[in-house]
Amino acid sequence: MTATARRFYDRARRAPFWQQALAVFMLAALATALFSVAADAQSTGKGAKIAPLNEMTKGAANARVTVVEYGSVTCTHCAAWYNTNWAKFDRDYVKTGKVKYVYREVATNPAPMAFGVYMLGHCAAAKPNWIGQKGGTKAYFTVIEGFFAAQSKVYETGEAEPVFRTLAAKAGLNQREADACLKNEDLFKAISGRMEANMKKDDVESTPTFFVNGKRVDSNYAAIEAAIKAVR
Repeated sequence: MTATARRFYDRARRAPFWQQALAVFMLAALATALFSVAADAQSTGKGAKIAPLNEMTKGAANARVTVVEYGSVTCTHCAAWYNTNWAKFDRDYVKTGKVKYVYREVATNPAPMAFGVYMLGHCAAAKPNWIGQKGGTKAYFTVIEGFFAAQSKVYETGEAEPVFRTLAAKAGLNQREADACLKNEDLFKAISGRMEANMKKDDVESTPTFFVNGKRVDSNYAAIEAAIKAVR
């Protein structure tokens, strides 16, 4: 372990939650050189200031039913739920306007990888195109859903970088923008701070956790569907 990495590790053991997560993220970047994060970026540690994060949603804003998922892109159960159920859920409830779906980020182990995915998603969402139109939730979910679909491959091969690069490009980020995004400490703090606040507010301790119109339900599809149909 390098001296710089050791300092991050030692600091992490004594720091509050978001600082622990940040140290883990920085340590992983030093160890793996994900997207070639340079040592001088670690020393400066600051990125461009960001606007308050938007809630990431799909479906009709005025739907009678709101389904909130606390999920982690690095959680195998979350990926299994997505790969097994999302297409049907999206077709029957989201695209029909019956449900507003809200995704709330959780970073389970390996947390640095999860934070990297979320950071790329938010950077893609905030990036404007040549006519000033931002990528928005479409770009964000391109990254999130793309990683869920690729998660098993990442774990089998142990190589996340090719997947990160592919998803960043699909969401509209070039390599320089993706590199800068993953070095943005302010963005990391915003994501981790909101994540901690949301989980504390809703007493979430595992993923996936679902709420239907504010009521916690089991994470199996039948229970979620029954709760949706029970709304009058």
